[in-house]
Amino acid sequence: MSMPVRSVPVDAVASRFIVRFALGWALATVLLVGLGWQLYRFQAAATLTGLRTTERHTLQLANESIDGELRMLRGDTLYLSDLSSLKTWLVTGTSAARSRFEHDLLAFAIRRGLYDQLRFIAVDGYEKVRINWDNGHPIVVAENALQDKAGRYYVRDTLALARGEVYVSPFDLNIEHGHIQQPLKPMIRLGTPVFDAQGKLRGMVMLNYLGQRLLKMLKRIAGHGSHGLWLLNGKGYWLMGPDQRLDWGFMYPQRTGTRFQSKYPLAWAEIQRHSGSGQFMRHGRMFTYASVPLEHAFGGSVGGRHWVLVSSVPRHVLAAIVAQAARGLDTVFSAGAVLWVLLGLVLGYYSYRRRASEITLRASEARFRGLLESAPDAFVIVDAQGCIAMVNSQALSWFGYAREELIGQPIEILVPERYRDGHPAHRNQYLKSPVLRPIGEGKELFARRKDGSEFPVEISLGLIGSTSDQLVIGIVRDVSVRKHAEEARRAAQQRYRELVDNLPIGVYRKTPGKQGHFGEVNPTMVDMLEAGSAEALGAIHVVDMYVDPADEVRFHEDVERQGAVRGREVRLKTLKGRVFHAAISAAMRRAPDGQTIFDGTVEDISERKESEEHIAQLNATLSQRAAELEAINRELEAFSYSVSHDLRAPLRAIDGFSRILLDDYGERLDEKGQDRLKRIRAASQRMAQLIDDLLKLSRVTRTELQHETVDLTALAEEVVGELCRSEPEREVSCTLAPGMNAEGDSRLLRVLLENLLGNAWKYTGKSPAASVEMGMSEEHGVRTYFIRDNGAGFDMAYADKLFGAFQRLHDARDFPGTGIGLATVQRIVHKHGGRVWAESEVDRGATFYFTLQHSEAI
Repeated sequence: MSMPVRSVPVDAVASRFIVRFALGWALATVLLVGLGWQLYRFQAAATLTGLRTTERHTLQLANESIDGELRMLRGDTLYLSDLSSLKTWLVTGTSAARSRFEHDLLAFAIRRGLYDQLRFIAVDGYEKVRINWDNGHPIVVAENALQDKAGRYYVRDTLALARGEVYVSPFDLNIEHGHIQQPLKPMIRLGTPVFDAQGKLRGMVMLNYLGQRLLKMLKRIAGHGSHGLWLLNGKGYWLMGPDQRLDWGFMYPQRTGTRFQSKYPLAWAEIQRHSGSGQFMRHGRMFTYASVPLEHAFGGSVGGRHWVLVSSVPRHVLAAIVAQAARGLDTVFSAGAVLWVLLGLVLGYYSYRRRASEITLRASEARFRGLLESAPDAFVIVDAQGCIAMVNSQALSWFGYAREELIGQPIEILVPERYRDGHPAHRNQYLKSPVLRPIGEGKELFARRKDGSEFPVEISLGLIGSTSDQLVIGIVRDVSVRKHAEEARRAAQQRYRELVDNLPIGVYRKTPGKQGHFGEVNPTMVDMLEAGSAEALGAIHVVDMYVDPADEVRFHEDVERQGAVRGREVRLKTLKGRVFHAAISAAMRRAPDGQTIFDGTVEDISERKESEEHIAQLNATLSQRAAELEAINRELEAFSYSVSHDLRAPLRAIDGFSRILLDDYGERLDEKGQDRLKRIRAASQRMAQLIDDLLKLSRVTRTELQHETVDLTALAEEVVGELCRSEPEREVSCTLAPGMNAEGDSRLLRVLLENLLGNAWKYTGKSPAASVEMGMSEEHGVRTYFIRDNGAGFDMAYADKLFGAFQRLHDARDFPGTGIGLATVQRIVHKHGGRVWAESEVDRGATFYFTLQHSEAI
């Protein structure tokens, strides 16, 4: 007998299926919702992490770029202060040296294209040389357009610096004639003092950097990676902000309240609390900041000044990022009707989100690559195994490789061969404490190109990536230009050291005070003081050099009071006791360590003093002889007066009474008696003429010259006219050159022409066709006058007697005269600073030459 089968109602089965399906559907829905929520959280966190990393990398790149730019500016400033053409100009002071310096500055301005002005300013604050950019057409400013800048703060602050320090002005806007220049011209002024080889401050080099280049570079970096990159000064004013109306608030009285802290006080307080760098959320924004200390590039001379780089991601950008992460979840929730459909949607959603993540990562990587490619330095990224993972274009350009030749290669391929063996150990040591820092400080680092050549570099290292996938980023800067500048500076210093060592005068540096010692001396100083060595000279007190110690005390006090003393003459003694005369100069200055020092020179003037004493003795002798000559001249004047009055009176009596005898008693005398009376008259007349000539010669010697422009042609015409009137029966051809002018005394020059033309007239008396000529020639700027005749001439064997008093080369019966005329001519010519000479042949005439100068001969 069979058991009855219990049937299950269809409704119950359907209910159980529905319940089970509902439970399965609900469970699948819960699982999918949980999975979607986890995907949302993962994607949002990953996107925000990528954003934070991008902002930090952007600020790091901007900071490195600013530091590189400022270091370049410092290098340019020091390079210009050590230009050899500048040193040469400071030593020689010639216009040619100045022109070479101006040419070097102009070439530098054209090559760099970074500076609105390049100037050299003297210690008195006056511009000596200035190059203006002039909208891309650099020019040398004319000397009459240079200005006095003594009242400007940057001149005062720069001149107070020590050698090698660089002054940096605040980053502000350029002011022209008391107003902000339009369009705006952001400016940074850099200056450094210039010293000569003796350490004396001679002035300063000042560069006006066009700051718009730096701001454009930051904007370019912000365009690649940051949602908003701002630059603030240390007081919170925007130098580059979100709105141009907020920038440079400290330059406008109406904008003094437009600071970062006024708009974002909580963010500013956070930045002030944590110096350096950081990232935080305030005011509904994500702020990333990094301090830019200027002293990294310029040292302590900037007084702790700094800038602040800030990036800001606003609330709506963060919300958009979160919304993007949540996009597509609604589709997951609405597709839960069927488990398989839901699972398909989940798989599709997951694939979509993974694709979106990949796109986001690729975009982030592209931005990062863009940052690297726009950087002015070479970037090399290395993995933990020391293999190159990424390089930028600058690295490829500097090292000479193609990108595929470097990727995957060990970093040692870029290291010179002599350093390769030890490089892995240094790399591993860095990975133990990976912080952003420069490497090899105080050492010279070199990199190797593909062709095997090397170049000097500076390298900074930093760490990016997670702890499980660490990457080391190396920032490489080519410092070849700076090294060349340093080598040029060292060479210039060596040249100036050789210059000081080769000077024929002693050069020294000493400490002040009664116990002062020599710090540095040149070889001439050692030899002059017979010290044997610089060390031996440095071991003595300076005061022990002085014969009279009081001289050293007075000299020291004068230098401290006046700042400098030049050419003080004192008596010194060598280490061997020899006494000599010296001229000492010194200038007081302050060394970089704050100590007061004296720099100066010592010149041995013993020979000069001996010469001065000898000259003084000669002057005394000359004064005595001058007094004796004056006495002789007075006696000569008395003699001339006696001759003029006492001797001529008897001669006039003899001549007069002889004439009376001939007139009144001539008929009673025979022919012989009359002849003797005539001889007496002729002799007395010759004697009177001789006395007149002697007096004339004496007057020529004593007469003081009255300089004026004399027309010799007109003067000669007057003399020739008188000669013609004295002997109208003679026919003489007289030729006088026109336009003969001279500087001299017209009275004496007339006497000269009367004698020379008179002689020519007289000695042509027996020539059938007499001719007299006066002319002029000029050679090498010297005028030579001549008087030529075709008369009796003379034998040149007796030319040395020609200009002596009472010297005659012809018989008085043939050509009468006293022999005084040519002596008078010679004294007149000598008195005018010229010379006279003659050329002649017997019976073929004679030519007399003479020159005249502008000043009286002594």
